[in-house]
Amino acid sequence: MSHNVVNAPPGEAYFTIVRSFDAPRRLVYKCYTEPQHMVHFWGPRNSTLEVCTIDLRVGGLWAIRWRFPSGDSWGYSSVYLDIVANERLHYRDAPDGWAGGLDGLPPVDLLSTIALSEQDGRTEVTVRVECVSVTARDEAIKRGFSGMVSVGHDRLDDYLRTLDQEA
Repeated sequence: MSHNVVNAPPGEAYFTIVRSFDAPRRLVYKCYTEPQHMVHFWGPRNSTLEVCTIDLRVGGLWAIRWRFPSGDSWGYSSVYLDIVANERLHYRDAPDGWAGGLDGLPPVDLLSTIALSEQDGRTEVTVRVECVSVTARDEAIKRGFSGMVSVGHDRLDDYLRTLDQEA
């Protein structure tokens, strides 16, 4: 049974994935913002995160590339639009090879937010993905986007259990 709750409201061009972790918010935030942590959980289980760069500032680039056992690879880049330490990362898609910055970006395809809240030492993560249309949202879900985030959450849960949560 999955601990990830996916919601795609009818007629709305967004979906959310919510998951609660038995870890403090500051640690979960570090996992989402530091490459040495992200390589342990971001992406499909049958992949290796071979590129993970994070320029954690508004206009900074977040670039990811996975390699699969078949030898194929896939990646993407995002640009940070808003960052509130330990609370929220708001970012959008960026073209391959984008150098960073906000000027000159093409129209947005995906606008995403990772929001973190904490209660009693547990952190709830809400990933909200806004698409350009309901059709685009449904296609993103059909292609496995929400499933990939859910698997990443499962892997993050496993990884958090290996960390000293007081450090």
